[in-house]
Amino acid sequence: MTPQDSRQESREDLRFFGTVSASVSHELKNVLAVINEAAGLLEDLALMAGRGTPLDPERLARAATTILGQVRRGDTIVRAMNGFAHLPDEPEDATHAGTDLAAILNLAASLFTRMADMRQVSLRLGDCAPAMSQANPFDLIRLLHSAMLAAFGTMGRGDTLTVSLAPASEGTRLVLSPSGAPLALPDDPGFNALAARLDTVAALDDTGSLVLAIRR
Repeated sequence: MTPQDSRQESREDLRFFGTVSASVSHELKNVLAVINEAAGLLEDLALMAGRGTPLDPERLARAATTILGQVRRGDTIVRAMNGFAHLPDEPEDATHAGTDLAAILNLAASLFTRMADMRQVSLRLGDCAPAMSQANPFDLIRLLHSAMLAAFGTMGRGDTLTVSLAPASEGTRLVLSPSGAPLALPDDPGFNALAARLDTVAALDDTGSLVLAIRR
């Protein structure tokens, strides 16, 4: 890789990191907005109680349940972002213990669900057989992001994309299966370059699913 190619790759890494960070921050803003609305209701109930109006236990309970639910949702979002932020920490030399592909797929599903929602499609995690790989985890999740975006672009409103993991004779197969029309191969030079670097081959199977064969 030439110095110019290396700089371009670094820019692509930063652009991807920014895209994911922006998506996560929007999700957190939505969480805070719902909490703020529930807190406003609690404030109104407190003011009414101060004027002598009896408290409505059901309304109190609903507001508290809403806040607790959003706190749990926010915690899930932050945990996913924390896991994503630490992916570049993994060494790329012989000390690299290996990438847990099921964990990466779980993380991708957590991070990219909002992107699916924005396109009015669903993202679902299917069967994930335990599998390890020497693939760089940050590059791998970048590849998944690119593959999922390409899939979302060919899916119809209300369709579901199921992502799963299965062992293969050589390596592991990561499968993106649509509920509707067959997918198309990603038409993106960046995707192809990343797949080559990860020793991964992308192909469509007989069902129209996109298969990423990770060979190491």
